Amino acid sequence: MLRPIIVALDFPTFDEAKVCVDNLKSEIDIFKVGLELFLNTKGEIVEYIHSKGREVFLDLKFHDIPNTTEQAAKFAISQNVFLYNIHASGGMEMMKRVAKVSRESEKSRVIGVTILTSLENSDMHEGFLTDATVGDVATKLAKNACDSGLHGVVCSPHEAASIKAVCGKEFLTVCPGIRLESGDLQDQKRVATPRWAVKNGVDFMVIGRPITKAENPLEVIKNIYKEIGYGK
Repeated sequence: MLRPIIVALDFPTFDEAKVCVDNLKSEIDIFKVGLELFLNTKGEIVEYIHSKGREVFLDLKFHDIPNTTEQAAKFAISQNVFLYNIHASGGMEMMKRVAKVSRESEKSRVIGVTILTSLENSDMHEGFLTDATVGDVATKLAKNACDSGLHGVVCSPHEAASIKAVCGKEFLTVCPGIRLESGDLQDQKRVATPRWAVKNGVDFMVIGRPITKAENPLEVIKNIYKEIGYGK
C-alpha cells in the first residue's frame, strides 16, 4: 500500500529534483512531476524516480480534443507512471477515450482535474459563467469523470467528502492545497491541514513547499504521518 503523501517536485532543474528524491525516498513512495520540471529535464526525471524504486504522478493536465488527449495519455502510460491527469472540463468523450486506454494498462491510473485550488467561488462567475459554488462545480466534474471511467480526480480537500459520497469510496481523491497548521497559504485558496484532509476523504495529499522548503523535510513528513495516524 502506497503512503498517502505525494511530494511535489516543484524545481526548475534536474539536480535540485534529484537531491530531493534522494533525501526523501525513505519516507515517500510517490513524487509529482509537473510541467516545469518535466520540460526542463526533457522528461528524464521520470526515469530517475523509477530508478530509485519510487512512483510518479505525472501532473501535465492534458486538455485537448479527444484524439490528441488520447495520444498524450498513451505516452503517459508508456512511461509507466502510477498517476497522470487530464482536465475533467475537457468533456465526456475525451475522458471516456482516455479512461479506456488507461484501464487497458496494468498500472497507470488517470485522474481528472476538477477546479484548481487557486480558484474560489468568486472565480466561478468570471471563468465558468455560473453562480454555482466551487464545490458544486467540482463535484459535478468529478461525477462526469467517474461516469466516464476515470480512476479519480484532483480536487481540493474541501470537496473530497462530497465527491466520495457521489462517486464511491474507491474513487481516488488526490488533493493539493495541504498546509501545515502554521503554514503560509502561498498561492492556494482552498486549503486544509493533513488531519482535516484525511478525516474528510482525501486519499493522497500532494505537498510541495511545506516539505521541500522546510529546514528538516524528513521530520515534517514524519510529523504529518503521526498527525494523521498513518502506520499505527
